[in-house]
Amino acid sequence: MSTAIDATAADEPRLTARYWATFGLITLQLVCEIFDFFIVGFIVSAVAPGWKLSFGQTTIMLLAAGVGSIIGAVSLGRLADRVGRKPIVVAGAVICAVGAGALALVPEGAWGLFALIRVVVGIGYGGAGASNFALIVEHTPTRWRTLLTSSLGVFAGLGVVASSAVSAALFQSLGWRGVAALCAAPIVVAIAVALVVQESPRWLRAARAGGPKVPLSEAWRDPRRFWLIVILQVGMGAALTGVLLWGPTVVGQMLRVPPAVAAGWFTGVTLMGVLGRLLFVFLPLRMGRVGSGMLMGYGGGACLILAALSHDLFLGPLPVFLLFLGLGEVLYDGGYSNVNPYAPELYPTRTAALGTGVASAAGGAGKILGPVALGLIAGARNLVSPKATQHAVEPAFLFLGACCVMAGLAYHLLGVETHGRALAD
Repeated sequence: MSTAIDATAADEPRLTARYWATFGLITLQLVCEIFDFFIVGFIVSAVAPGWKLSFGQTTIMLLAAGVGSIIGAVSLGRLADRVGRKPIVVAGAVICAVGAGALALVPEGAWGLFALIRVVVGIGYGGAGASNFALIVEHTPTRWRTLLTSSLGVFAGLGVVASSAVSAALFQSLGWRGVAALCAAPIVVAIAVALVVQESPRWLRAARAGGPKVPLSEAWRDPRRFWLIVILQVGMGAALTGVLLWGPTVVGQMLRVPPAVAAGWFTGVTLMGVLGRLLFVFLPLRMGRVGSGMLMGYGGGACLILAALSHDLFLGPLPVFLLFLGLGEVLYDGGYSNVNPYAPELYPTRTAALGTGVASAAGGAGKILGPVALGLIAGARNLVSPKATQHAVEPAFLFLGACCVMAGLAYHLLGVETHGRALAD
């Protein structure tokens, strides 16, 4: 296919076989990246007691990838506007997989090295994420964009479910090192992306038009859009990551069950997130991006606040805390189907990956804020224990609920509707 044809492909109403191949591979890669990012919550829940880690050490291990994701999102996101989306998608995926698999080689008790490797994982995760959504948004015709780009979130949510399901099924037989080693397998998907996926047609058109290099300051040239994506991503990143990374440890410590059992309980919670992502594929078609975002923020925040206030209650054998987390997952996790395509829709093509990189970097800040909240409230020097965890749950999850509400306010006060509107070149 010629470059001239590629450059106009995104304006055509039909979806070709090549488009579906691209969509399928990028979706699979997203699943793998999210698996590699969130599996650490289950690994840490297994190693923290044996390594006699404090809440401070455990928090650093959990937030390290968030630090890396900021570095990767801004640096590689900006680079993607210069060299193309596809090279950064492939490079980021390889870095993420290699780093995640390397955790299997960390010596016993070497929590600092563990955290350093997780920074590398975050660099790959943030870099690939800044280009994955830009690539798909720019490939998809306007008529289909809201539906198809939102549906990416459904499949991406399977990465979270996979991390809990694999931990529940394989921890006892493979141990945490064997589970970590599996995280290197997505390199195969990155190779397939390199061989099959085409470059963004809109990026090709913008590159052919030439022009000066885009300065970093372009990301905040429109203050409304800049603060919209920053507040939104920080709030939602803190809420979702705080729940998913600390959740397995909190459940295991509160219920005094082994990591594999806690992972089994948490699988049900993450499955609710997938159902929510499916719901938020269709809600924007009726409510728009902004209305759906307000529902996500306000509703998800209410569920987290109720989970915090009922953390010591049971409905028969079932913790009420888990029930509200499951309901919340429908909203604050499900809403990511609506959140992730938002930044590349807000920014014009020549700065779309940069804007998405800024969004990912803000999300990375949230991924730091979420784990830090429970770690600081529990007491950084305290050993991870049922007593310390129980003490921290209510204030920490009230904080995460407030973060979710903050994201709802960002949509409410600053939201720009993009559903059904053509992308700006």
